Amino acid sequence: MKKKYILFFSVIAFILLLLYISTFINSNHNVDNELIIATTTSTVDSGLLDYLKPTFENNFDANIRWLYLGTGQALAAGERGDADVLLVHDVDREKSFIDNGHGTVRLTIMYNKFVIVGPEDDPADIRNIEDPVIALKKIADYNKQENILFFSRGDLSGTHAQELKIWDKTGINIKNQNWYIETGQGMSPTLRITSEKSGYTITDVATFLKIKTELKDRISLEILVNSDHIDVLNPYSIILINKEKHPHLNHKLAEKFALFLISKEGQSKIENYKIDDNQLFFPIFGKNNDYEIFSDEKTTLEWINKLIEHGLTPPLSLIKHNIPN
Repeated sequence: MKKKYILFFSVIAFILLLLYISTFINSNHNVDNELIIATTTSTVDSGLLDYLKPTFENNFDANIRWLYLGTGQALAAGERGDADVLLVHDVDREKSFIDNGHGTVRLTIMYNKFVIVGPEDDPADIRNIEDPVIALKKIADYNKQENILFFSRGDLSGTHAQELKIWDKTGINIKNQNWYIETGQGMSPTLRITSEKSGYTITDVATFLKIKTELKDRISLEILVNSDHIDVLNPYSIILINKEKHPHLNHKLAEKFALFLISKEGQSKIENYKIDDNQLFFPIFGKNNDYEIFSDEKTTLEWINKLIEHGLTPPLSLIKHNIPN
């Protein structure tokens, strides 16, 4: 009987050892193939990353997950080495991140717009105004006689940063206004609060359309200012972290993620992501434009060559103009 017990426990111990070895191997495999993205809330709230995730994972045998943060927090995570790659939307802070040596490459991959949303009756009468500065001034002017709340994320996100830039152009000191409320939260909860209080807010259009589609009548807000003004342009960039500062990060997979996003397949996926036939993001890698905030020609050519070296197809519109014969 004693021998049987010894044999039994020996078998159990052997099985546990095999399980430990299997777990250890799988753990190492997962680390090698895991990519952690620090990203702005809009790429998550809009559903874009969930949409891109299976294609990238299947193509590169990868497992991606993300840190759901505002752009300011995402950049801080990159500075600490808490993420392998960044996907953010604040041009000024992105450039500072690179200039200060925290990142090595910045590629602008897509854009959409910021819009001003508010109640259907639009008491401040801002509907269809082209200049967002004028629209915010009208909200402020309305509050001189009546009261209507404006909700800000107040979280140092890319959306919050752009909102503050627009307010700054109005010449109004919003910090002293009792109708200006900072939620300190992401875009989705800020939209819910704005709806509940029948106020106004600035949001990226992708998150608003996604939330509006999901919650329907529970979000009683409408897009009131939807213009092509430069102040509401909302470009998104991917940033690679400095290897010398953070050698422990998965730099190889981070580069593959960047290559995927700028490839013909990645740019097409971004272009084809829609909600109720509304295109939420517009691919922009390497395209010249009047705003001069996207990837420069030298960087574009370098990364087109990288795409070819890795067997990936560049966006067709760029091959003719950027690849020497």
